[in-house]
Amino acid sequence: MNSLLNPEAPEFYPHLTSVTQDGYSSMNKTIRTSNKLPTGASHNMFKTYTNFNIVKGQLSVNVVAQSNKIVTSELPSVKLKYDDIQDNTDKIIDVNDSTLDRVNINLDTKSGVNAPSDNFIKSMGKVSSWNNKPVIAKIQMGSTTFIGAKNIPRPQLTFKDTIDNSESLWVPKISDKPNNIKPLALNILYNEDGEVVGYEHPYKVELDLYHPPSEFIDPDPDTNSFPPSLEETNLTYIDTESQIDELVKHLDTVKELAVDVEHHSYRTYQGITCLIQITTNEGGDFLIDALALREHIHKLNLVFTNPKKLKVFHGAESDVIWLQRDFGVYLVGLFDTHQAARALQFSGLALKNLLLHYCNVNTDKKYQLADWRIRPLPEELIHYARLDTHYLLYIWRQMKQELLEASAGHPKLLLSVFENSRHICNNTYNKTVLHEDSHVPLYLSSKKNFNSQQMAALKMIYKWRDAQARLHDESTTYLLPNHMLLLLAETLPREMQGVNACCHPMPPFVKQHLNTIHKMVLSCRQLPVEPQLYHMPASIRNMVNTMHHPILYNVHDLTYFPDMSEDLPMSVDGAALLAADYTGLCKPTIQAFEEITEEAFEEIPDKKVGIVSGLNVDAKLFIPPYDRYKKYRTLAQVEEIKEYKIKEAKITAILKENEQMKTEVLAQLQQAKAKIEQETNNDAAEVPETIVIEDDVQETKSQRKRKMSADKTERKGQAGRVDLKKESEENKKAEGKNNQAPNVNYKNVNYRKFYTDNDTRKVNPKIKFRTEK
Repeated sequence: MNSLLNPEAPEFYPHLTSVTQDGYSSMNKTIRTSNKLPTGASHNMFKTYTNFNIVKGQLSVNVVAQSNKIVTSELPSVKLKYDDIQDNTDKIIDVNDSTLDRVNINLDTKSGVNAPSDNFIKSMGKVSSWNNKPVIAKIQMGSTTFIGAKNIPRPQLTFKDTIDNSESLWVPKISDKPNNIKPLALNILYNEDGEVVGYEHPYKVELDLYHPPSEFIDPDPDTNSFPPSLEETNLTYIDTESQIDELVKHLDTVKELAVDVEHHSYRTYQGITCLIQITTNEGGDFLIDALALREHIHKLNLVFTNPKKLKVFHGAESDVIWLQRDFGVYLVGLFDTHQAARALQFSGLALKNLLLHYCNVNTDKKYQLADWRIRPLPEELIHYARLDTHYLLYIWRQMKQELLEASAGHPKLLLSVFENSRHICNNTYNKTVLHEDSHVPLYLSSKKNFNSQQMAALKMIYKWRDAQARLHDESTTYLLPNHMLLLLAETLPREMQGVNACCHPMPPFVKQHLNTIHKMVLSCRQLPVEPQLYHMPASIRNMVNTMHHPILYNVHDLTYFPDMSEDLPMSVDGAALLAADYTGLCKPTIQAFEEITEEAFEEIPDKKVGIVSGLNVDAKLFIPPYDRYKKYRTLAQVEEIKEYKIKEAKITAILKENEQMKTEVLAQLQQAKAKIEQETNNDAAEVPETIVIEDDVQETKSQRKRKMSADKTERKGQAGRVDLKKESEENKKAEGKNNQAPNVNYKNVNYRKFYTDNDTRKVNPKIKFRTEK
């Protein structure tokens, strides 16, 4: 390390101090200025002004340009884009992860954690390095202090309960249920598919029936006294079973207690609760060594589940889960100051902001990510831990008073905070389960496009890293950081040196399993390449990432009334009084949203309103975007109704025409059928019913009887007799020459005699007699 980068060099400190102090002050001013910018509905209104859009666009370009200069110093391949908030946010997160990983690895290298200890080298394994006392290294860089430790024994090795990192169902550790309404029963929960998803909360019934006592809701009769300083307050460090028994007895005598938890997750898979801070007005500050008293912390359930005692936390979402997982401790009767800050619409929701606002105490959260496994705790960490709970009870009293004042003395807003805190207590811990697509969120957040080989490498190394982390009880980011994993999957190095280049500085675990990682990468290179297999369009990617956006607090999203949820009790009389008190606040404070009558508009000089921009200077009244949307929506609905009616009329006309056509066709078919039947009847009437022909060879006369109509018989009688006479003569001649074989002339042969009457009807149904003229 040269003199320019060596913190121990004398000329390095002035430059570093000036840079850090100037940088902190600049960042502070930038954050304060950005908080004053319009957001939400106010931003939408200001977007209607051309000048505002020009200034905003120029500021955005400058911010992106300045940020790129900072980001490229850490990751040269990363470049922020203009007007792409989601993509830029993900890239900033990647840069921060890379920076923190590099700092952690450098601290381990500097403090000698990665190198074997001197005792280990001298004794050749006879003395374990973790049995030695930890060596704490402090590196001061400006106003920031980095604490690294060497030879920290793994606390998991001393736990009496076994650490289970498998994917099996987590069973609650609770064995006794104090302050119960329903006896202890561990009920298994199932999803819609019948799969086991976990256990029911042991205190579910007690939490459902919980209502804060009246003394925590009614206004305080006395003025809240400011707590004494840390130096004037008694501190008790608890690391034995007898001490924790004494603490439980003390907590049983108080009504309020402030609690906080310190956690470590970098050198363990599930995480370890290392320290519990408790503060009471009567007893002072208590620090509980959760590593030494892990199997005795469950005794706090006697106080923590008592609904008559108020437990004050700040940001208790994670604390509730950690207490359940490690000790089987549950909470009933919680007040979360973070939820109260949301209800009061504070611009800053962190504990640091509350301490500065109510107590005028400026704290530094530089030790929030410190290694809390260090024993004994340094003075800096003890001081930091005490500040988390020392002023919390005073803050709770002040926030209670402000919540009551915000709702005109009614506890509705205060009860809503208690309700949100109760929902936090209902959360239960479940193990992390690895699925086939567990690597997909990491891939989506990277904004990369992988082919089949790269995606297979990412999935394979991700699963292998998770399995090794469970086996060694280490965090996945400690074994192989995410940015290194993505780089390995993206580049797929052929040589071992390529793996070294992707993992620089190389974590100790990667150094030990370098050959295994290289073999996995080579096996993925042999797979067929399918470039479009995992390609995702930018629109779908943005939509997926938008679903994971947290709901951000907007400074300018201020409402005139407190929260009026229907599930909270409120009397009608109280609502009337509250509405009367807030009548004056209902009036809009922005001129653009005030209604201007025609008379008032005529009185305006030059008929120009200052709030109207150049885009709508001819407009008589400024209409906010949402009001324009509602009006346009109404017009659109009218047009939709008209279009629907036109389509409905067309469909009705088409149906009517079809019915008419159908009626006409049926009528024509009926006429045709009747005509055919009439012709058939007429033809049947013309056909003779019977024909009787009598031939008498010996007689010269032949008689033939027919039944015919009278008019046809008279007209055709003569012709019929002539024909019959000819037929009889021909018959006689034919019979006389039966035995001879003369030349027969078939020209005028009559074949009628060979057919019967029935055959004649079939062959020739219409018999017409022609009259010779």
